Parts: sequence; C-alpha cells; structure tokens
Amino acid sequence: MSNIGIHERLARAAIAFALLYWAMTPLGPTLAAGYGGLFLLATAIVGWCPWYKSFGSKTAKQQ
Repeated sequence: MSNIGIHERLARAAIAFALLYWAMTPLGPTLAAGYGGLFLLATAIVGWCPWYKSFGSKTAKQQ
C-alpha cells in the first residue's frame, strides 16, 4: 500500500541523490547525509513512508 504520491516520490529521489553525492565529497557530513539519502531513496522506490504511517498522513491518491 503506497502512501507517497508520484510528485513527492520524484522529489525524494532528487533530494536523495543530492545527499548521497554530498556524502561522497570530502567536505560533506558523510554519515548523516548518507543515511538521510538512503532513507529518502528507499522510500521513493518503495512508495511507502513509515513516518507517514505513524502520523496517519498520505499524499498518494485514493484508489
């Protein structure tokens, strides 16, 4: 069951790639940016966010 809409999934993926790139630079906060990027990328791919589930929020269209 998806609780993330397509526009938000695309935005999460874009932000995830930016964070992962930043984590690989020598001056970036590697651990925090890397974990944040991985979390956003995973939720963008799967389409389900555990935080949305816990708060009862949903940006996906009703099916």
